[in-house]
Formats: sequence, structure tokens, C-alpha cells
Amino acid sequence: MNFAFEPTQADFIRWGISAGIFAVFLALAFLSRIILSGIVRLLAHRTKTTLDDLINKSLTGPVFTALIAAGLWIALARLTELDPYDKYIHQGFAVLYIIIAAVAVVRVVNALLTWYGTEVATRTQSDVDDRLVPIFKRIADVIIYGIALILILDQLGMEISPILAGLGIGGLAVALALQSTLINFLAGTYVITDAVIRKGHYISMDGGPEGWVEDIGWRTTKLRHWQGNLVVIPNSKLSEAIVTDYEKPEASMLFAIDCGVSYSSDLDKVEKVTLDVARKLLKENPAGAKDFEPVLRFNKFGDSNINFAVVLKGVDRAAQYILKHEFIKELNKRFQQEGIRIEYPARRLYFDSVPGTVNGLTTYEHKSGEKQEEKHEGKTHHPRG
Repeated sequence: MNFAFEPTQADFIRWGISAGIFAVFLALAFLSRIILSGIVRLLAHRTKTTLDDLINKSLTGPVFTALIAAGLWIALARLTELDPYDKYIHQGFAVLYIIIAAVAVVRVVNALLTWYGTEVATRTQSDVDDRLVPIFKRIADVIIYGIALILILDQLGMEISPILAGLGIGGLAVALALQSTLINFLAGTYVITDAVIRKGHYISMDGGPEGWVEDIGWRTTKLRHWQGNLVVIPNSKLSEAIVTDYEKPEASMLFAIDCGVSYSSDLDKVEKVTLDVARKLLKENPAGAKDFEPVLRFNKFGDSNINFAVVLKGVDRAAQYILKHEFIKELNKRFQQEGIRIEYPARRLYFDSVPGTVNGLTTYEHKSGEKQEEKHEGKTHHPRG
């Protein structure tokens, strides 16, 4: 058999035209790179936003590749020698363009999310969008490339309906196997998007742990207990619990200190002295809320004292401990200076039919730490029982 091939003048002309077409598109590809990387880039730098810079950068590569592929496709399509392979050539370039389009869309979407994360999310008070941008990037990549894969399979003549059905059944099986993980993931989405709690806030769960929020993940939330331990809480538990956030609506916090004075005290004087100490403490101590007026309320006739409560306000939850410490010291000092007494617990006992008593009764005061005795007609009797 003789496979000798002698090209004619018409063949050289067709090949020349195909080569010329490819050369034109190759030149256009390099021209597009010069325009996008040079002129458009300089114009984009003059704007205040970085969005145009990111989009320009993300499209430079795909546009360059698409122009070269287009030139090669058209050039090959004009060659009659390749007519038997025309179907495969068209399928190959169709697949190539689907891949180029998918890469371009992914880059543009990532550019938009990157711009949002750097220019918009940083100006918001919430950190929800900062946490959502990375997960949205991953989801967008999976969705776009998944659609591209389905289009490629369809372009190659494969039946995609069974594949989609299989993916549905497989997805259901995976969902059942990862049920607890998905529950925590969805709960984490709720916790993050609803901004229930934020990193750095001090929270407590009803009947559960409390501490500063160290990290809010998609599956767990980490708390640092005031003792220094790290507590890891599944988001499903956190989303169902009653949570107290000590940083909302503001970090400052009211708290009460209980006290009492003897029944012989001048209550008006007690109120004035106590409020003076409280005002001075809130004004001079950095932990005190400067705009708060302390409150005193007498609330109970106790066994030994008239009890009252003083309401103070700290700049945050931790401030109450140092303010209580300093207030008790200062108030005790002022009470001693002013002669205001805080009585020890006292109890009066009555004994029936004790010899030498008046009307058959005798009384004595019982105070802890003191010697107990009764005196009758100059004699000392120690009480029994």
C-alpha cells in the first residue's frame, strides 16, 4: 500500500489560512494580557476600591487561555484532513472551555468574597461576615466545579440522570452517618450568623459552664474558665441552652453588697456615710462606673442588725470583685470612725424555775467567744445545759 501524500496548492492555502487564524488569535491573547495587566491595571489602581483590581487579576489568565484555545479550535476546524475526528475535536474543546469558564467563575467569586472580607467586613461591628467568607469560598468552589463536572460528563455523552440519583442516595447515606456532625455544623451556623455570642465575651450557661469565649467554630465553641481551664462545648448544646452574655447589651454590670447595722444606729447617718463611701469608690477606682449613682435600701429587721443592700456598678463583670473588696474595707473603716456599730449575733435566753431568780425567771445574753455566767445576790452561778 502506498500512503504517499502529495499536498496541492489548495492544501497549502488552507493550512496557511489556519496558521494565520491561529497566529491572529495568539496575538490577540498576548494583546489581551498586555491590556489587562498594563492599561486596565493602571486604571484600576486609581480607584478607591480594590474590587476592580481583583477581578482584573482573576480574569487575565482565563481570557488569555480562551483566546489561544479559540484560535486553535477554528484553525483545526478548517482542516478537511481532520473531518473524521471533527466530533472528538469539538468535544475536547467544549470540555476545555467548560474548564476555563469554571476557573474564571471561581476566581471572580473568590475575588468578590476577598474584596468583601477586606473592605466591607472589616468595617462592620460584627465578626460574623469575617467567619462566613472562608466557608462561602469553599462552598462556591464545590458548587461551581460540581456543575462543571456534570456539564463535562453531559458533553462526553454520558447519562447524568443515574449519576445525580446516585449522588442523592449517597448524600442521604452520608448525612445519616454524619448526623451529629451536621447537627453541630448547622448549630454553629446559627450561633455565628445570629451573633448570639461573640469572641471575648464572658458567658454562662444555665446549669453549665461559664467563662470567656475563646473561639466559635463550626462544630464546637471553646470557653476559658476563670480558673484557666479550657471548656469545649458542642454547638448543638450551646444553641439549645439558656445563655447569659455579660457583655450585652453593655459590659458594665450592677451588683449588690449586703450589710447591717445595730438597732441603736441613726439610719439617716448610716445611709449618708455609706453612700459617701460608695460614691468615692466609684469615682476613684478604675473598675467603677463613673456615671452611676449608688443606691442604698434598708430591707430587713434581722436578728441582731437592721439589714440593707448597696447597689454599685462596675465597668465589667470582673470589676465587681475588686469593688466589693475595696468597699467592704472602706465602709468598715468609716463605720469605726463614725461610731456606727455592726452587732455580733446575739440571743437572749429565758430559764424557768432557777433558784434566786426574780419571779422565777432569769436572763442572760449569750455572745460567741464570751464567758457565760449569771450573778444572783453577789454569787456567781454557772448555767447548766
